[in-house]
Amino acid sequence: MKRCDLHMHSTHSDGTVPPRELVQLAKEAGLACIALTDHDTLDGVREAQEEGRRLGVEVIPGVEISVKFEPGTLHILGYFVDLNSKELAAGLEKVQQARKERNPKIIELLRTSGVEITLEEVERESNGGQIGRPHFARVLIRKGYAKDSKEAFQKYLSKGASAYVDKRNLTSQEALDLINRSGGVASIAHPKQMKLDETPSQLEAEVKRLKTEGMLGIEAYSSCQSREEASVYRALAERLGLLVTGGSDFHGSNKPNIRLGQMGQGAAIPYETVDQMRKIILDRKL
Repeated sequence: MKRCDLHMHSTHSDGTVPPRELVQLAKEAGLACIALTDHDTLDGVREAQEEGRRLGVEVIPGVEISVKFEPGTLHILGYFVDLNSKELAAGLEKVQQARKERNPKIIELLRTSGVEITLEEVERESNGGQIGRPHFARVLIRKGYAKDSKEAFQKYLSKGASAYVDKRNLTSQEALDLINRSGGVASIAHPKQMKLDETPSQLEAEVKRLKTEGMLGIEAYSSCQSREEASVYRALAERLGLLVTGGSDFHGSNKPNIRLGQMGQGAAIPYETVDQMRKIILDRKL
């Protein structure tokens, strides 16, 4: 079976592996197809595709967009988006600007909590790329305020923690419109993080709402989701006629326990999933 990994991050967002090396790792892992889905940016896709052509690994242009949502978080994956879409570029720039405005606020909240780090230290961690919370976490670990990334997020950076600042400024409808109008296929990323598993009826209602807004898939398989959870999401996808997607959510050393191609207890995404996406895109044009 030709295996795929449809969710991963490079140094252009909060991963630690450059796009070219990411494709090399995919080749070593025996993956036939990957999607580079950096947060709110497409900057690494062309580099990854160039290396993919050299190594014989298909690279789908993708993106992951955070949107307003309660009680948990909702991220939307876009596959086969148009890299030349001016509307998509403008929408992502809006989110990136919100991220830039968030970073000094995190620094200020950390100082209020007795944590002395500077924005310049965080910028150095990102190597000039887009700053994400994992870059803050690495500074916190290096300076002894947390023993690992998990503790850094729990104490300071996760939703509800002392230095959490919400950067999300797009609604789900706005994000879905950006993806769909750029020719892409949209899927819910790691639905577990919506934090609706304890109320299945509410989860189903939210997914139905997202479908009416243009959502076409759900990431049933993810490294953060158990076999039982994957079964729930797959059944939900089948009931609602949604595409079943999956990915490792690989971040390199920022999530050291996650390997490329690993998406939960032996789960694998076949290339037929990519064929289904292509059929959706083709049917739109008919």
